[in-house]
Amino acid sequence: MFRCLISLITCLLLITAIAKSQCRIKDYQTYKYVLKVDGDYVVNYNNYKKLYKFDGDYLVDYNSYKKILKFDGNYIVRYSDYKKIGMLDGEYLIRYSDYKKVAVLECPGRRGALAAAAYFLY
Repeated sequence: MFRCLISLITCLLLITAIAKSQCRIKDYQTYKYVLKVDGDYVVNYNNYKKLYKFDGDYLVDYNSYKKILKFDGNYIVRYSDYKKIGMLDGEYLIRYSDYKKVAVLECPGRRGALAAAAYFLY
């Protein structure tokens, strides 16, 4: 009984670890994968080129390390002018200007939303 419980817990931890590493983002129009969040990095889904990095509350450009986006309450704002450009609605990224869905987040949350906003709205 005890071995079975340990095996079950091990399997659940393994599934959780796999699920975290499989954070993918789709284009809402085409339903094709475009991005993957891999730890602190956002990579292009097709060629795994690093595009962005998470730095605390900010998303920064991978090459220049320039802060580009952050969350302000429920909204995603551009760092340079603090203009609202998007918002998170469950598993979707919504464009703020016209409230249209632009991305499907397989890993709903702030990191996925920031990555999608940088790719689609920045």
